[in-house]
Amino acid sequence: MDQSRKKKIIEKSIIAAITVIVIGLFIFFLSDVFIPFIKMEMANDMDGAKAYLTSKGFLGYLTVVIVEGLQMVVVFISAEFIQVTSGISYPFWLALILCDCGVMLGSTIIYLLVNVFKFDTNVIGKNGELEKYEKRAKAKSSVILMYILFIMPIIPFGAICYYGSSRKIPYPRYLFTCATGVIPSIISSIAVGTAIKEFITKSLPIWALILIILFAAAVLFAILLLVLKKFFINPNVEKGIVLYLLNKLVNKLALLKVKYRFINEEAVSNLNGPFIAVANHHSAYDVFLMKTLLDDKNMYIVGNEYYLRLPVVGKLIEKHGNFIRKKMFYSDVNCVKNICMKVKKGYPVVIFPEARLSTDGGPSHFDSSVSQLCRYLNVPVVMIQIRNSYFTKPKWRKTSFRGECEVEIMKVVTRDELAVTGQDELYRMMQSALSYNEFSNDRLVYRQPNKAKGLENILYMCPHCKAMYSNVSKGNKLICSSCGKEYVIQNNYMFNSDEIRNIYDYYGRIKAIESESLDSLNLSVPVDVRIFKHGVRKYRTDKGVFTITPEKVSYRSGQNELYFEYTVRELEGLAYSVNEEFELYYKGELYYFYPDKKYGGLCTRVALLFELLKEKTYGQQE
Repeated sequence: MDQSRKKKIIEKSIIAAITVIVIGLFIFFLSDVFIPFIKMEMANDMDGAKAYLTSKGFLGYLTVVIVEGLQMVVVFISAEFIQVTSGISYPFWLALILCDCGVMLGSTIIYLLVNVFKFDTNVIGKNGELEKYEKRAKAKSSVILMYILFIMPIIPFGAICYYGSSRKIPYPRYLFTCATGVIPSIISSIAVGTAIKEFITKSLPIWALILIILFAAAVLFAILLLVLKKFFINPNVEKGIVLYLLNKLVNKLALLKVKYRFINEEAVSNLNGPFIAVANHHSAYDVFLMKTLLDDKNMYIVGNEYYLRLPVVGKLIEKHGNFIRKKMFYSDVNCVKNICMKVKKGYPVVIFPEARLSTDGGPSHFDSSVSQLCRYLNVPVVMIQIRNSYFTKPKWRKTSFRGECEVEIMKVVTRDELAVTGQDELYRMMQSALSYNEFSNDRLVYRQPNKAKGLENILYMCPHCKAMYSNVSKGNKLICSSCGKEYVIQNNYMFNSDEIRNIYDYYGRIKAIESESLDSLNLSVPVDVRIFKHGVRKYRTDKGVFTITPEKVSYRSGQNELYFEYTVRELEGLAYSVNEEFELYYKGELYYFYPDKKYGGLCTRVALLFELLKEKTYGQQE
């Protein structure tokens, strides 16, 4: 075992041991001091309660100080627990002194761990987050930044102390900063505890207690807004500070199941002014990862206008989501105009050129119009590769899994470089930067059950017996009901087979089989239809037949005289939802085609067949 790994194990063991001690001491304080005291208070035995606290004397004081101090060392145990309970148990002034002494004890231990024992601050998992605050802060002094962070209720005291102790601040100055910086936060927690005590003794009505707690929360929230606006947030945030924070909260909630890390993040942190960011698109999580990476730069994201039709959510996205609507696979002049307008105003814009989620975890084709747009706008181009998001929430599975994603800035093309880079060369750069096969990394570990659930809706054909819609999923298995061939998804998402190694290979086999009969293709699909008019939430319905041949796709209504068609060259693509619908625009209206659900994978098949026909036209053009 190498030294660095051994050191990490020792450090984590120390954190684990201190966590156990903190929990044990807190339980002791609750059972030996707090609960008996509260029982006497509730029984209105004030003299007995005071006498009981006096009898505990130094032991009770010491427990508060040690718990407050050690919880800072482990970071993830909230300081508010001991602060509120000490506020209930002791007079306000005494609780304040005890908690502040605990902070001084904890900050001293952290200083010794970092500066004497060379403790790795990354082991607490918060240092990188605080370094981001440091980069964004308008105040560049570490001491001033510590004061600012201490009054932000969302950051643990211990994390700030780890940060401060790693910044070579002299110990006396560091200790003074910690001891004084925490006072506003401690006061608010103890005040809540004091109010609860008054309520318990029936000298404070319930409505007053609720008002005090709400007032304390409002004050903390107001402080947070003030600090963020004054020291961290760029003043030109269009959506306002409250909506900015709500947007941050939505991002945090959306990514609760996802651990992620940004690679080469500094390549964009130093970019000022507008730029175009392009990224690959394998999962719905990609949007939230991009927003987390770039939202502090007031970025706008180009997305499917379908999301604006969602009740409530659609309105919020349209008004406050920094969203540029796009008609999928349709020549949308308004979208281009909006992109140009946002760039002209100085905002970055994020585009997913593939325009759809990857079906098989591999890269999807996109045309060169995005490189043409970038050259026209003449702003820096940031090329971003997102990895591993496919496994956490693939297109074909309704549920999401816990996972780890990477977002890497692959290349930044500056304006000067753009001036000497041709459109074709820029397009090739994008293809290279965004091209990623999720199955190229077989070291990932996903132990969840039911990894195959829904997989039959994209792997709709058995490549062995060529039976259509015969696959069924069960747990981590994909089984052909026709020939009995079985594949098991292992913990690294690879199949237990050397012949077909993974979903990407399996889907590739289906593509190869479908390609063999492409020239004689004539597939007619009975469909129910929903037709959406731009700007209108309600839809009309229809019923008819959708047909795809080597030359064109068409729809003929069975209820009226409606008929339209597109040649393969005319239509950019067919978007689809797995085992739900496929869609396209006609005369500005969005048509959703719903085939019979008993043929799981039919939507995927229609989209794949069109993709193969489209690839054939690309080959003919070359």
